[in-house]
Amino acid sequence: MSDPKPTPVSRRSSAVLVAAAGVLIAGYLVLRPYGDADGGETLAAAEAFSSTLWIASHLAGAAALVSLAAFWSLQTSGPLRWTGPVGVALVLPYYGAETFALHEIGARALAGDPDVLDLVAAVRDNPAAVALFAVGLITLAVAGIAAAISWRRAHRPGRAAGALLPLAVVAALFLPQFFLPPAGRMAYGLVFAAAAVYAAITAASAGRDTTGPSPVGRRSAAEPSRVRQG
Repeated sequence: MSDPKPTPVSRRSSAVLVAAAGVLIAGYLVLRPYGDADGGETLAAAEAFSSTLWIASHLAGAAALVSLAAFWSLQTSGPLRWTGPVGVALVLPYYGAETFALHEIGARALAGDPDVLDLVAAVRDNPAAVALFAVGLITLAVAGIAAAISWRRAHRPGRAAGALLPLAVVAALFLPQFFLPPAGRMAYGLVFAAAAVYAAITAASAGRDTTGPSPVGRRSAAEPSRVRQG
């Protein structure tokens, strides 16, 4: 059974969702304080954790993954439609701890209790939390690949057939980017945004292309008129 083509309305919604995901990921990785790059037990890490930008950037990252999961879901049919929502549901608890627990730890450390920084590793390395986070990101990667394949089937042949492949590949590398240095993570965010904007433009264009009569329809409608005039 072939995948159903999205309606024009869903294509417009898809374009908004994927563009938002790209902008939010870029904001997350570019604006995120990187004082913890050399470890979470340093004064620089405490300053990063306690920053307002720490909370804002991580919330942007979480919102980006929600938008991305919704986008993948709109492009897919059958059981695979649920891989995106399931993946992001597994990821969000870790983001919550990273966002709010580390913020409170950093603020307490700067207030005169530096020993509290010993809890950073416990928060970040909790086995259950790390396992859920990794499985969730892998599930999101599967959702992206499934969506790219579904889109390709729905738009083949045509220039737009491979439009989601760059974003699916870049999104699948979201887990490895955590091990890059700050400059690498920021560059990854910008590449992600570029792939997302490309996908958004293609999704919007595909929607416009299908809202009016096809060129074949216009030609066939005009031919009887020419015959009558002749």
